Amino acid sequence: MRTNVRYTDPVTFPVALGRGVIINAGAEPPEGWLGAPRVVIDDAAVVAPGHVVAQLHAAWVARQPVVLELIADAASFREPRSYRLDPWEAGARFEPIHDRLHFLVWANNVDARGADPIWWWGRKAERLGAAPCADGSGDAVLPDGRPVWIDGGPRGPLPPEVGLVVHSETVELLRLTVTPPEQPLEADLAADQRAAVGHGSGAARVIAPAGSGKTRVLTERLRLLHTKRAYERETTLAVAYNVKARAEMETRCADFRPQVKTLNAYGQSLLNASLGRLNVLDEGEVRRIVEGLVEIPQSRRRANTDPLTPYLEALSLCRLGLQNPRDTESSRDDVPGFAGVFIRYRDALAQRAAVDFDEQIYRTIEVLLSNGAFRAEAQRSCRHLLVDEFQDLTPAHVLMLRLLSIPTLDCFGVGDDDQVIYGHVGADPQFLIQFDSLFPGAAEYALQVNYRSAAPIVTAARALLGYNQRRIVKDIRPAEDASTDPSAFRVALIPTETLTGKAVEQIQAWIAAGSPHAQIALLTRVNSQLLAPQVALTQRGVPVNGALDERILERTGLRAALAYLRLAVGTGPAGGYASADVVEILRRPSRGLPQWFPDRLRRKKAWSASELRSIGSTMTDRETDKLDAFVDDLESLRRVARGSNTVTILRAVRADIGLDGAMELLDRSAGSEGSSHLDDLDALLQVAALEPDPARFEPWLRESLAKRPAAEASPDGGAIPVVTLSTVHRVKGLEWNHVIVFGVNAGVFPHRLSEDDEEERRVLHVGITRGRINTVVLADASRPSMMVPELDGSAPTRSAVSTGAISRAAVRQGPAAGGSGVSGQTALAAEDEPLFDALRTWRTSRAKADKVPPYIVMSDQTLRAICAKKPSSLVAMTRVPGIGPTKLDNYGEEILEVLRGAGVRVE
Repeated sequence: MRTNVRYTDPVTFPVALGRGVIINAGAEPPEGWLGAPRVVIDDAAVVAPGHVVAQLHAAWVARQPVVLELIADAASFREPRSYRLDPWEAGARFEPIHDRLHFLVWANNVDARGADPIWWWGRKAERLGAAPCADGSGDAVLPDGRPVWIDGGPRGPLPPEVGLVVHSETVELLRLTVTPPEQPLEADLAADQRAAVGHGSGAARVIAPAGSGKTRVLTERLRLLHTKRAYERETTLAVAYNVKARAEMETRCADFRPQVKTLNAYGQSLLNASLGRLNVLDEGEVRRIVEGLVEIPQSRRRANTDPLTPYLEALSLCRLGLQNPRDTESSRDDVPGFAGVFIRYRDALAQRAAVDFDEQIYRTIEVLLSNGAFRAEAQRSCRHLLVDEFQDLTPAHVLMLRLLSIPTLDCFGVGDDDQVIYGHVGADPQFLIQFDSLFPGAAEYALQVNYRSAAPIVTAARALLGYNQRRIVKDIRPAEDASTDPSAFRVALIPTETLTGKAVEQIQAWIAAGSPHAQIALLTRVNSQLLAPQVALTQRGVPVNGALDERILERTGLRAALAYLRLAVGTGPAGGYASADVVEILRRPSRGLPQWFPDRLRRKKAWSASELRSIGSTMTDRETDKLDAFVDDLESLRRVARGSNTVTILRAVRADIGLDGAMELLDRSAGSEGSSHLDDLDALLQVAALEPDPARFEPWLRESLAKRPAAEASPDGGAIPVVTLSTVHRVKGLEWNHVIVFGVNAGVFPHRLSEDDEEERRVLHVGITRGRINTVVLADASRPSMMVPELDGSAPTRSAVSTGAISRAAVRQGPAAGGSGVSGQTALAAEDEPLFDALRTWRTSRAKADKVPPYIVMSDQTLRAICAKKPSSLVAMTRVPGIGPTKLDNYGEEILEVLRGAGVRVE
């Protein structure tokens, strides 16, 4: 076998270095490259270098020599380019491709365009004190007399016969440190972990299922690079998912102190370096800025106790999800004027020389795009990226990492596509599934053993995930010494009224058996599901972390339900119907009463039934009928309340009065994931079983929620161990000996507001795999989740369509991939012009009453959509683009009246 390639006397180099050669247009390559592939770089290739860059990168990664015919002027792609793009226009997969073109042309190719071929890295080594090597045994001779090769290929182990090597990255740092020979790993690692840690060079994807030793692989990889392969600290960055993960990695690597940062912290450091030191705003400061930029009508303040939250969510979605602000505004009704707010908010940050959490990422991307020279400097510190929890990256995170990892695209990404549970902000399993499209040439490794959980937990998780199709197929097995006790994983179907009691009983049993409180967790899909367990455990004296407080009772559905309860038991003055409570329930469900009716009610503190009916004398016959029906409901509810318990009354409110339907209508029109109004009503019904006296229930509930959390009640002022109550989304990466996944019910798993069943399975999978010794799944026997039989594999297999394999994330790829996504306008048919005029007249009147601009009430685009759809009911109105929960709640009945007046058949 030939060891060296001779390209001109007397210079040779080892074949293993894989160097190519650059020649002039039409020239023949030197003898050593006669059989190598030829790549032409002409002006056309510089204009559109994608194909050429792909060829050169593949050759560079594989150390495959190429002949590079350089026709274009090298200066035309030498300087890093700057891009005037909004990050949402660029998209997650954007790359400054000329950065890569320039690098790949010169990184590992001999310049043979002149009379004497030049290895430029050798020349640079000479400038640092090395001498020319005349006998062909190296590119240069170190000051101590040793000949060395200066390697421009991907950094990693080379065959021993190559001899001594100094890598070009080291030369870039103005050093001549010799790369040490490859040394064996000393860490006690399993075979799959050892393979990943020992990865040679270039990008790599490591699939690390729950409990498989992800953090250990990352830290041992860092240890290998720094202590065995002598990678410089200045060129290697480990990206931790959050501050806690960063601290853990730093602790494990304290002996060699690598660069470990969160993306936000690294972004902040880049911003400070490029723009000067910026202040970081806290949540309160952010809210105050947003509050000054949006005009919230009084009607929206009544319908939604926190009207700023939708704007904050939209700001996050546009910046982390890389969505066009115009698309965000047009797709939801609770952020009128958002596209303008987005611009003004970011201007306000700039004026204050400040950033918030999301801006640390978004503004960094802007700087990296718009300042090519600064981007090139930043890239030098990210020649080798190690990324934790890769599956949780949003489109903005992916774009930032790609901008930093160019030109080498050397990213060691560790994650698990089965743990992607943040789709609402753009996280997408596709980024991990198609890792090699983001980082070409990536090697693949898979960890296969769950060292955390008992065997039955691993088996259940594996069965559940088997129903997903948009995933990397993997073999997950328990550790050889894992417990096989069948009781380690249990599913219990419990009647509604005793579901909470069963959870408390199980927790107390674990405590009685000697388990520390801190090793027990109760996890739910949504926050409101924690209500009954928290209250019940507090009543039993079990210390918990106090996940909820009285603020939860201010949510729309709970406020309405409690108002109905007060009206039912007659807590108003002199036993009448309290005005505030009547106003609270008027639209839950909607009664179609006149706009002035609530103001009339507020003139008195309380009303009798006959007094309420008397107001009908000033109404139309149709409105009087509606008022009578409303008062009939109130009187009927009082009759139900006589001698009934809290649960019975609340069930009547939900089913007979129709609060369930009203909240479902709001949920359907919300169009987003997360806690729903029906979740809240379910939670209230569960906690109602703990206090049967309806007159005492609300004071008792508020008192329970107001109790000081046990974690803060230690006699010496310190914290005491508590049972953890949390949603699954907040505990990914954590683990306990004993875990309850509470309320695995229909409508919750998958969540009623979710559009992606596969992500819902991933959420449940994350929940059950938090347990080491025991995981117990508790479900309502009357409505268990469809996923319950999937936990033992007994459920039938579903198709990709029915499992929701085409998810919101796939739909989002339009804006995220760089398209502007500006929505088209709904055309107005000629015959609909009278209806459109009637709707505009209504809108003008309503805007004057609310003292807001007409567009705040409803845009012309939404009015055109109403004309096109002609909804015949509130349910049908949820399908009109631009009408969400707030507009439905505030204007639904009025719009139906306009439609009815225009001759549209309305139910």
